[in-house]
Amino acid sequence: MKINTNSILILFGILAFTIMACLPVTLIAMPLLQPAQHSSVDSVATVQAIVTQTVYAMTQTAPTQTPIPPTSTPVPATNTPVPTAITYCDWAAFIMDVTVPDGTQFAPGEVFTKTWRLKNIGTCTWTPDYDIAFYNGAQMSGTNVQMPGYVAPGQSVDVAVAFTAPSAAGHYLSYWMLRNASGKLFGSGGWADETFYVDIYVKDLPHGTVTGNFYYPSEFNPPLMLYFENAVTREVIQFSIPEKNPSYSGLLPNGTYYAYAWAPGYNLQGAYVNSNLTMKTFVVRGGQTTSGIDLTDWSPYPHSYGQ
Repeated sequence: MKINTNSILILFGILAFTIMACLPVTLIAMPLLQPAQHSSVDSVATVQAIVTQTVYAMTQTAPTQTPIPPTSTPVPATNTPVPTAITYCDWAAFIMDVTVPDGTQFAPGEVFTKTWRLKNIGTCTWTPDYDIAFYNGAQMSGTNVQMPGYVAPGQSVDVAVAFTAPSAAGHYLSYWMLRNASGKLFGSGGWADETFYVDIYVKDLPHGTVTGNFYYPSEFNPPLMLYFENAVTREVIQFSIPEKNPSYSGLLPNGTYYAYAWAPGYNLQGAYVNSNLTMKTFVVRGGQTTSGIDLTDWSPYPHSYGQ
């Protein structure tokens, strides 16, 4: 079969139409719609520009408003008064310990005097009708003491109380305050209610001192042998006393004793006696001095034991 040029052209035309029929219509129409799409975009852009300009103009001409502050819980007003200085009619300030610093040690039964220095920081004058009064703790035989004089506001005074250390070893505190003429107690501190005090330790000493006189029945005593007999254990401690020595002083362990002496060359016994001439006991306490143990009755016969 002879194929000429016209047949070839017809064949290509049929093939082209077949291919175009297989393609989507949108693909073919896209180039045709493109000019209209550009026009739509331009119109939208134009409208957006107009709206933007209008909003800008409105914001430029709109009145300025102050933003509303965030709400908060209101703080209620208080009626608390402004603090003022506190003053009291009767008010003391502790200045110093004049005697017996805190922690001082004493022997059992030892007598001592505690002195405090206080200042009147109140508005009233302290008078002799005021007292230094026991408040609490170990009283230790301390008694209330009258204010030594008039103490005006701003003045200081030394007040003293006599004490006797307890017989048992240990730590002791005694608290004191001032008392006005109406019987009201007051002291130091922010509320005028703090005490001043004495703070001591009692030592557990094993020995005490004994002193006395012989009263020998002549102008001078001869050499003597002095005896201290424990009234419980009957243990005897002896000392040699030289002649012409009318008094003595000795250190003894704590305990209860009888005291007597012999003049060997004269066969006489002197003793510390009761009124019925029986031997009298006495007590020795650690760290204390027991005085007045005098040997007054001299006899050729031994003295019997009493109490």
